[in-house]
Amino acid sequence: MRPRDNPFAAHRVESLPFRLPAGLTWDAFLARCVAANWRGAIVGPQGSGKTTLLEQLIPHLRARGFTPHLVLIHAGTSLAEKEAVLAQVRTLRAPDLLLLDGAEQFTTRQWLMLHSAASPLAGCLITVHYTSRLPTLLETQPSPALLAELTSELTGELLFDTDAVALFQRHHGNLRECLRTLYDQHALA
Repeated sequence: MRPRDNPFAAHRVESLPFRLPAGLTWDAFLARCVAANWRGAIVGPQGSGKTTLLEQLIPHLRARGFTPHLVLIHAGTSLAEKEAVLAQVRTLRAPDLLLLDGAEQFTTRQWLMLHSAASPLAGCLITVHYTSRLPTLLETQPSPALLAELTSELTGELLFDTDAVALFQRHHGNLRECLRTLYDQHALA
């Protein structure tokens, strides 16, 4: 199978819409953001969709007149790169809105400087693995059922519940890693 034809290819996975928790709509989520003055956290474990949510939030923010700036930070981000982010944030002003993915990678001191630099912005929405730093707007909740739903959407086939549970447990709930494993399995088929 050619990589681009794999149902779990990155371009296919990245095109999946974020699944808001049951009963929550985009309008309701945006209302939470408004109530928090566009400052808050999306909290969840690795591979639970936090980055996807931020990316899919961008058009909603633009439609409301904001200029979103998505910044991705990961465990390997150097001190110099974090300082460059801080310098960039210092140049922004409302209607700019910071979307910071991986805020837990900043030390408390770095976070305080970043938080202060973000005060003239229209907002600051972050992702973190654990509740902290800003009020929680949403907690991402991966599950074997969600994995089965995503798999079904990508392949048109149902992933058996036992298979979804086993894969989910094997990767400690990291949906991104589950989907990578399924990519590898389909590549070998």
